[in-house]
Amino acid sequence: MQKGKVLGIVGKSGGGKSSLLKIIGGYLTADSGEVHFKGKKLKRPVEILVPGYKEISLVHQDFGLDLYHTVRENIKEKVLHLPLKFQNQLIQEMMDLLDLWTIEKQNAIDLSGGEQQRLSLARALVSETELILLDEPFVHLDTPMRRKVIHYLESLKEIRGTSFIIVTHNGEEVLSLCDEVIYLKNGQIKRKGVPERFYDSPKSIEEAEFFGPINSVWIEGKRKLFRPNQFCLNHDANQSLELTFQKARKSGAYWSNYFKTGRGEDVLLFTFEPFKTDIKIYV
Repeated sequence: MQKGKVLGIVGKSGGGKSSLLKIIGGYLTADSGEVHFKGKKLKRPVEILVPGYKEISLVHQDFGLDLYHTVRENIKEKVLHLPLKFQNQLIQEMMDLLDLWTIEKQNAIDLSGGEQQRLSLARALVSETELILLDEPFVHLDTPMRRKVIHYLESLKEIRGTSFIIVTHNGEEVLSLCDEVIYLKNGQIKRKGVPERFYDSPKSIEEAEFFGPINSVWIEGKRKLFRPNQFCLNHDANQSLELTFQKARKSGAYWSNYFKTGRGEDVLLFTFEPFKTDIKIYV
């Protein structure tokens, strides 16, 4: 992958996502194949004294913290090679970003899961490695904190040229953050491409569901997949679908409109104004 890019890896639990991340990070030896970084073949984990590569940071689901050190000490460990002035600047930046001031003097073992995840993120971000691997990095973060961290990652990408590989179950986060996406199934790469293609042209229902709501209906004897925004009301050459109105609910900036087809299939449509009656759409 190119410098300053974000790669997203999605797929079901048990599909090999976390294992792949650990192989790339130097914590798990692959059955076959090699890991190369910037044109250089990296040693296998069994060939190095301490697991992991200095060029790569990994935030995994067990967080990898020094449990009996304080929050500040955990972050400081990653910047000890820098002059004291820059150490303090980076520590303060992470404490501000991830809202860690109130737990600054607590040992990592006494933190909640969400607090440990924020601390693990801080350690990875402050290390200033060229590639950061993130395994479900936002799962314990509330929405405002998640947005704040995503904005910071985007800044690192633009300013430092930091690259990221993100493993997640949340394809909607992938759409907004990643430059490229890999869909992994049973340890195999089933598809690779830009996020827009995964959203606009899914290959299966299973794949489509990772990236947001999807409608699946039968039209003229064929299965048709389309997103809630991929329809029109004016007649054209597309296939038509008669829908029976069920309800409409406000969903932020748009309305979620719920319908049923004559076959009893559920259909969801996004609009800026709510529907109130049965309709005919073209998809």
